[in-house]
Amino acid sequence: MNIIKSALGRYEPTGAINDADCIIGHSFGTLTGEDSANRALAAFITRLGADKPIIADTNLAIAFPDDSQAVDCVVEGSISNLVASKGGSWGTLLAAKLYMAQEGLTRPLMVAQAYHIGRVVMQAEKLGIESIVPVDLPRDFDNESDQIWTRSLALWLPREILGSLVLRAEQKL
Repeated sequence: MNIIKSALGRYEPTGAINDADCIIGHSFGTLTGEDSANRALAAFITRLGADKPIIADTNLAIAFPDDSQAVDCVVEGSISNLVASKGGSWGTLLAAKLYMAQEGLTRPLMVAQAYHIGRVVMQAEKLGIESIVPVDLPRDFDNESDQIWTRSLALWLPREILGSLVLRAEQKL
């Protein structure tokens, strides 16, 4: 997959959900309330895999509406910055890989916003993580997110393309 196709939300579902032994969830933006992209991602995860261990970054973990959906491994750390040079998906993937090794897990269902999932899967491959990717991932943007690039596709696309150059230079993509 190339980064432009990925940034436009054109991703390829792969694998069978039932083959997954865990879920790695990635937040999108900074909001966690009822109408946020992160709440949509948390609801998606709840529908697909309540019986599987869940690994998620802090923003996504607190977007779950109540304690009925426990996140097994909450990844602490900074959210991504404007040029993708710190925090974000890479940090979540590193922590997920460690947790998976400790727990004997090998086949994650990768969940991220539809415009984000392609890059996440490419980064996971860089770490030797083979992802199962579901259909119909949420496509929500958050108009009031502190991460301005997650407010709309028009803001997302240039940041994602430029950020991918930084990630490639750092061997994270």
